[in-house]
Amino acid sequence: MTATVNDNSMNQQSRPYLTLARVSKHFPGVQALKEVSLDAYAGEVLGLVGVNGAGKSTLMNVLAGIVQPDEGTIEIAGRMVEVLNPRMAEDLGIAFIQQEIQVFSQLKVYENILIANLHNWRVAKHIPILSIPKLKLEAKKYLEMLDCGTDPGERVERLSVGERQMVQIARALSQGGRILLIDEPTSSLSMVEKSILFEVIRKLRDSGFAIIYITHYLDEVYEICDKVVVLRDGRTPCQGKVGEVSKTDLIRYMIGRDIELISQDNKRKVGETILEANGITGLTFPRDVSFHLREGEILGIWGALGSGRTELLRALVGFDKLRQGSVLYRFGADLKTTNRKKLLRHIGFITEERHFDGLFLQMPIWQNISSASLRTFASRMFRIMNRRSEIARARSYMDEVNIHAAGVDMLLNQLSGGNQQKTIIAKWMMKGPKVMIMDEPTRGVDIGAKAEIQQIIFEKARSGMSFIIVSSELDEITVLCDRIIVLRKGRISCELTKKDFSKDRLMSEA
Repeated sequence: MTATVNDNSMNQQSRPYLTLARVSKHFPGVQALKEVSLDAYAGEVLGLVGVNGAGKSTLMNVLAGIVQPDEGTIEIAGRMVEVLNPRMAEDLGIAFIQQEIQVFSQLKVYENILIANLHNWRVAKHIPILSIPKLKLEAKKYLEMLDCGTDPGERVERLSVGERQMVQIARALSQGGRILLIDEPTSSLSMVEKSILFEVIRKLRDSGFAIIYITHYLDEVYEICDKVVVLRDGRTPCQGKVGEVSKTDLIRYMIGRDIELISQDNKRKVGETILEANGITGLTFPRDVSFHLREGEILGIWGALGSGRTELLRALVGFDKLRQGSVLYRFGADLKTTNRKKLLRHIGFITEERHFDGLFLQMPIWQNISSASLRTFASRMFRIMNRRSEIARARSYMDEVNIHAAGVDMLLNQLSGGNQQKTIIAKWMMKGPKVMIMDEPTRGVDIGAKAEIQQIIFEKARSGMSFIIVSSELDEITVLCDRIIVLRKGRISCELTKKDFSKDRLMSEA
């Protein structure tokens, strides 16, 4: 049964611009959508939230003409329509701005924006030569609609992530899109770029666009959305005005139960220094960075995109070259200078891009979990792997971090983002490190998995494991960490202890 918040207020406007009625979609073994109905109004931003696997992607693919529904209807501007393919969706004014930015990096900005209709900009009808000045002028018109000052003649590969996203939105406008489906747009944006994007979305909303905004970040729902629809198991248990649904209720509708949100951990004690960096300087970033980490401590590293956060972690563990500096690690009772290759034997390192350098997506769960501890399962004499022991240990860690899967033989690419992230955590936990380095540990995971991962961090810290965490989420880093180092242009701008944490201070120092 769907809970509708203040149903009368939902109908104060004129007819909805987009209506989905009782849309269902079945795939082999799963009912992805079950009689989903929603209304999107011109001049509003409709937030769409739900855990991974709730049906959000399937619903957007139905609207974008990528997937055909088994039943149900779609109306646009009061007219019943069929969206049989992406080209039809485009003709109907539906633009799907996906999480992975879809641009042609080797082409110019104007070519990306007007790619679907370049043939309309010939010098003359019978001359197959494009008028570059006219193309640039037309592309600039759409960029100016977004208050974007990007040069239409610039090559896209030279643009920032935020600028590429603006190019993608400008392309949607050039194709006549009045319904914008925006999927997880902020996961790779800096705080400044995110702020610019939100201003653009507000401007488009005020210009009469109907916008469906998909996100895992509930704070964004309250910041940018007018209404919200929750998807769970292919159904819509809640939809209503954002201001009339609390975050606690939203979470309960998303996962079907109450969860305990992570709060500050005051019961944990920290010990002696286990890791120390002195004057770490890379080829670009970091620049003369020094800090220490204590046993059982959670140290946060915060900074704007491009501040050198990831580069600092990579320099620390030896993935990037150093110009100068040293790393000390506690071996037994003594803190000793160590080479970084030796350091890697004692730590775990969860990278920012799990699909690129953290997981073996075509391999089963158990092989991913054991991949950092293979020596443990090899006989000393013949180096033969004890597969039975390997699978049993992997299963125990799978249970420990609560990976939801049919079994240990399930392939990684069949898991949700949250379960993939918990698989990486299980991999390094099996190794038994004293220090765990985590770059964006909860990026791209839903609210339930995020709470579980944060709880794992707290529990392991209580048992003495030390953490260095990079996170773009202010709420996460201020709740998890005991200290925060703020980076600006590769240098430490300040160091804050728990009593000094504030979002304003972190933003101003970054």
